[in-house]
Amino acid sequence: MEINKEQIHLKELDITEIDLKTSYFHYTDINNLENIALKGLEPKIGNNSKGIEESEKTFFVIGEIGILAIMDVWLKWLILRPSNDSIYRLGAYLLKQKWFPKIVFEKIFKNWTNSKIKNKSAYKKLKSILNNSIFLVLDLEENVDFCFNDIDEVKSQNIPKEQLKYIYFEDELKTKKMDYWNMHTYSNKTIETHKIALLKMNNIISSNEILKIIAQNNNEYINNNCYFLKEYLFYLENH
Repeated sequence: MEINKEQIHLKELDITEIDLKTSYFHYTDINNLENIALKGLEPKIGNNSKGIEESEKTFFVIGEIGILAIMDVWLKWLILRPSNDSIYRLGAYLLKQKWFPKIVFEKIFKNWTNSKIKNKSAYKKLKSILNNSIFLVLDLEENVDFCFNDIDEVKSQNIPKEQLKYIYFEDELKTKKMDYWNMHTYSNKTIETHKIALLKMNNIISSNEILKIIAQNNNEYINNNCYFLKEYLFYLENH
């Protein structure tokens, strides 16, 4: 994975130059980098957030633990998300309707979460995504770019906790506030280019390679909190 430095002028930071516990990270497809270098990070509702998120924002995580947590969450999301967009949007709508029997989702989510076929498909998808993705380090300012007390739009909707528990960590459902792995900027807020840096490790910029290094230094956290990420890392070693 390489970038054309003649076309893309963006500050670079080596992983050894930052505080991995407190830095703000965002990952994106490498093909977005040229536009980001020109215009900054522009808020949007991604394809996987349609029908769920209500306003355009940029998402980020806090620290290396946030990176590990969001990868575990994304794996759960990939397992539970129908491959057909129309079915997905219908499901997102029905999930918020009080009249729809939630036992239907409970059975589907439980079966899919325990499915080796669905799990392996999610690992394959995430590998493809991260092989073509890079991490950005964001120099964000509280009360300018974001607020720590902002509300998670998903948790504030009429989605039962019984279903949200398949994505969120249990303690996080006690409050509607954002979590360290699911932070967002103010709605419609663009992050300027001078606040963005490309994360690298020596000359490596692949998200998968950087994720593996971060994981090696946080085995205890992964073992205690990130079952799907643990399985994904095992999958990477063998594929």
